[in-house]
Amino acid sequence: MEQRLLEQAIGAAGRPVSAEPFGEGRIVRFLVEDGQDRGDWFVDTSRQAVPAETGFVIRDRDGRTIARIWKHPLDPRLPALRTVLDPERLIRIAAAAGSTGEIDGRVLAYRPGRRAVVRLTQHDTHLFVKVVRPGEAEDLAEIHRACRAAGVPAPEVVHWTPAGVVVVRDADGTAGPVAATRMSADDLLDAVDALREQLLRVQTRRIARPSVGTRLAWHLDRLTTALPEREHEIAQLRPALSPHLKRDGQPKAVHGDLHIGQLFFTDGTVSSVIDVDTAGLGDQCDDTAAFIGHATASAVRNEVAGRASDAALLHTLAEVAADRWMQQPHTAALTSLHLIGHAIRAVDRSREAAGLLLDEALDLQRIRRAR
Repeated sequence: MEQRLLEQAIGAAGRPVSAEPFGEGRIVRFLVEDGQDRGDWFVDTSRQAVPAETGFVIRDRDGRTIARIWKHPLDPRLPALRTVLDPERLIRIAAAAGSTGEIDGRVLAYRPGRRAVVRLTQHDTHLFVKVVRPGEAEDLAEIHRACRAAGVPAPEVVHWTPAGVVVVRDADGTAGPVAATRMSADDLLDAVDALREQLLRVQTRRIARPSVGTRLAWHLDRLTTALPEREHEIAQLRPALSPHLKRDGQPKAVHGDLHIGQLFFTDGTVSSVIDVDTAGLGDQCDDTAAFIGHATASAVRNEVAGRASDAALLHTLAEVAADRWMQQPHTAALTSLHLIGHAIRAVDRSREAAGLLLDEALDLQRIRRAR
């Protein structure tokens, strides 16, 4: 359907690249490779209002919006995105952060309608621009400040604007995936435990990213659609997981998306933790599940790609973390859901990887595999 809508709007169907649920529908990314309209295009069928239209709008006979179509970077929910990719405005942003000279901007991450991360490079120094919806920037700057005040080594915010821009300094230390090859699993997890203790001291009323446990039906339905041949096994996860998803006890300060890719290490300690955008009051078991799930998913990706030594190292990290932290069915249930989420994202790239991740989720719940 989205291809037909795009072709109706610009006369080219494009090649689908990715799709993400949004509102009542989804936002699908297409690559148009030739002609005057070449570039990345997005078709949004969420039916959710935007502050101002930035592209084509398709409405039904009653005037209700069926879809909106825009070309990157004209995201109607992230109006600052086009600003931070404008070369002249990039110079102004860097100047506001106290830097001058020729500058290069590169999009590192982009979730349409939600957020983007742009890396600015100037004199071999990096700054990172987080682009969010207008009105969210002050909250984002504040959680960075609260983390740093509690001793959590989040990047320093050097500039922010209400339009939806937050500029932070580069992280210090060795990236987590590299550090994992130089530290024992136990030493690395000791450092992560120390970081989690620091997080408990963060003074905030902000709510962390919603727990993966709130979206059981969505995850299972999506995976069933992606792997219909394994419908029977996936169906068994629902009764296995649902009794164990409710948080026990009061919410505590957590990262919200804790994994090895968010961490940097110096002399055996966590010297930087990035993407604290998700931090706030939540369930500590979600951080545990995110860490184990991500390490396992990374191991599976390396395994499928033929990088056996990297896969073994990450499997070991996940197993040691599980032995240390997975002491209750609640944590195991959340970890299974994280693995299912990784499986859903893996399907388009590798059905083998998706199947292996489903196997891991089933094994955690002691559900017999059909194959």
